[in-house]
Amino acid sequence: MDLIFDNGESQNPRGHALLYFRVDTEPGSVYATYVVTLPVKSDLTKYVPPFLASHLGNMPLSELSAFAMPPVPEAVSSFAELERLSQLRGDDLVYGGSMFSFDLARMMETATEAVQAYSSLCSDALAMTSTPAEGAAAAISEELRDTLQAPPTAEPEPEPEEEPDESLNVNEVLFSFMSESDKLGELSKLLGRLRFAVDGSDQAAADEVSVEITVLARHLPESFKVGDLLEAAKDNSERSSQLAKLYIDRCFRLSVGEEIAATELDAQIQLLKDQA
Repeated sequence: MDLIFDNGESQNPRGHALLYFRVDTEPGSVYATYVVTLPVKSDLTKYVPPFLASHLGNMPLSELSAFAMPPVPEAVSSFAELERLSQLRGDDLVYGGSMFSFDLARMMETATEAVQAYSSLCSDALAMTSTPAEGAAAAISEELRDTLQAPPTAEPEPEPEEEPDESLNVNEVLFSFMSESDKLGELSKLLGRLRFAVDGSDQAAADEVSVEITVLARHLPESFKVGDLLEAAKDNSERSSQLAKLYIDRCFRLSVGEEIAATELDAQIQLLKDQA
């Protein structure tokens, strides 16, 4: 018997279905029963009277794995109602063909044949050796097994962390306690060290002194333009050397309140910059 699935898939039946039939002599009439496939087989001969067993056709009574209830399809209100129920309950909706409504024994036999056909579809679906999900699970399991069996890889030794330069923190504290004149004196000393490192092409020493000057600059007014002074001191050209001297002189002038002299130095600095 060929079954037609109006809801659900014949390749993947749900195991429970609304099975319906039509009657050629009764247009619009629909007869239906409910089919269930069992995960556990049972021996129906214990419960079926002998006089009824002869009407069950080829149904395997001793190894029952599926059944229809009611055994004889009953008339239902409409096909639309069956569709609604199948959607609501998540059942397969299966058409078993046409039948004769006046012959109860024949109706039961036809329903039994449809149950057997539906049960076979369920068995075929369960007998599939590998579904996509099972295949994916097997692949993951195999990969995990290979990973666990693989020899452990040596973990790279962590690189030693660089110890922070505590001298910078010390300088921060020292500079914070210095007077402005002392800070400018320290700035002059650092500039001398920087010029010596630059002239000797000692980049490491030059970078170290530059960091110290940057720290010191945070403790001096921005108007002193220590950053511009530092940039000029990093260059060993004659022009940059003159700029550095003008900048440091300007810092001292501003520190003692000689604004006019500082302004004149600004003009000289700008003149040197324009010559670049």
